[in-house]
Amino acid sequence: MAGRQDDAMTATPPLLPDLSTLPNVEEIGQITTWLAEAGLAAMELANGAGGKLRIAVAPAPAQVATPQPAAPIATAPETVTATAPFFGRLALHHPLRQDPFAPVGSTVCKGDTIALLTIDSLQLPVTAPADGTVVEILAQEDALIGYGAPILTIGA
Repeated sequence: MAGRQDDAMTATPPLLPDLSTLPNVEEIGQITTWLAEAGLAAMELANGAGGKLRIAVAPAPAQVATPQPAAPIATAPETVTATAPFFGRLALHHPLRQDPFAPVGSTVCKGDTIALLTIDSLQLPVTAPADGTVVEILAQEDALIGYGAPILTIGA
């Protein structure tokens, strides 16, 4: 009798888990981590009694950077590109005025509003990243532009 207890205590665990119950949340989390580390998309376990467990790992979502105020991108030694700090529909004119915010040839100071981005009913200002003269408008009025899209260039 003592021999049976010793055998039960030293017996190796079964190769496949008993699939009559599902793993708990922590176990599933660990399994998905192992799958992702191994570069596997899915795993399926089955036992002889018809129990099955399938775990699929979705590809990791692309890392999304938190939008920061856009830093000027130098396009030439003496020019700076103003970029969109958000996504939205571009307005180069104030909605209540005909005059553009910063037409080609106009002088702007760092922090001046040079355009608006409209998201639904919210309008957000796009500001000049540097002092200078507007050299070129790169984006179209009323275009849907993304984060970091070039809007205009400013020359020193």
